[in-house]
Amino acid sequence: MEVSVGKLADLRDKLGSAQVDLFIGSVSFESRCRSVLQNMDRQRIGRALIGVNGTFRPWLHENLQWFGDVLGGRFQCLDVFSHDPVSTLLNVDQALSNVFQSELRSVVVDITTFTRESLIMLIQMLGKLRRSDTEITFVYATARQYSFGSENESKRWLSSGIRDIRPVLGFSGLMRPSRDTHMIVMVGFEDERALELIRACEPTFVSLGVCDPSQPGTESHQTTNERRLSRLLSVLPDVRKFRFLGYDAVATTEALAAQIEMFRDCNVVIAPMNTKISTVGAALLALRDESVQLCYAAPYSYNFDHYSLPGEDYYSFSLPLIRDA
Repeated sequence: MEVSVGKLADLRDKLGSAQVDLFIGSVSFESRCRSVLQNMDRQRIGRALIGVNGTFRPWLHENLQWFGDVLGGRFQCLDVFSHDPVSTLLNVDQALSNVFQSELRSVVVDITTFTRESLIMLIQMLGKLRRSDTEITFVYATARQYSFGSENESKRWLSSGIRDIRPVLGFSGLMRPSRDTHMIVMVGFEDERALELIRACEPTFVSLGVCDPSQPGTESHQTTNERRLSRLLSVLPDVRKFRFLGYDAVATTEALAAQIEMFRDCNVVIAPMNTKISTVGAALLALRDESVQLCYAAPYSYNFDHYSLPGEDYYSFSLPLIRDA
């Protein structure tokens, strides 16, 4: 799978002059939710399906109004909820089933600010409904900085606490009580949330994954990620560490598959807590291997006012046919 990297200012040229039959995006409390659409030729968008997280609606007003203004009558709301995964899955299924009744040759999905849980559900439904002649392009807009406004790295935070720990619907895996459990956590900034998740699940074996620093998008956040990983390693005994390409979904899939092979005949639980692109990789793996469970730890709160600052770059790639993933 080819991954394209470029400046958001050049995204319009990258996507070309062809009609985009369907644009899928997500309204967020982050201003970054506008980054992709701001740099597209919006006149070439036929329809738009925009995720609106009802759990956070009080913090979405300004960005929601912006999406409505720039998309006009093409705007269709997709209601998702961090506190209600059942309704989220039903709404995603119904909305996509309706729009895919029409012939769609070009779909662009802005994955930047979907929650990881709703993104995984979205991938599941896109894989089920797409036709072989439908090109689905994922686009991710980078962040210049996370948890901005704090000079003290140790005080930076994105979310706090865990409201609920649950398998992502449709990705419960094949869990056998007689087997040991191998938990794979793809570590990002939220080490305290990751530690709480591991302790709550009480796995037999733990693997902690961190981004490979070789990719350009990793460089600015690598120091923070490594420090957070070191904190986890200092309090968790007998943990395996591995690396994955956080901005290459298919490469992430293969890195996860290799880690699973280290503990064969175990229940497998994966908690994607790093980039959205690596979350796509985890979803592709679980679609390929139904024994794998994808786990989501819903936080109590987010750093609404200082979550991120928009970056200047984007990553794009085509969603592979699920049978080829």
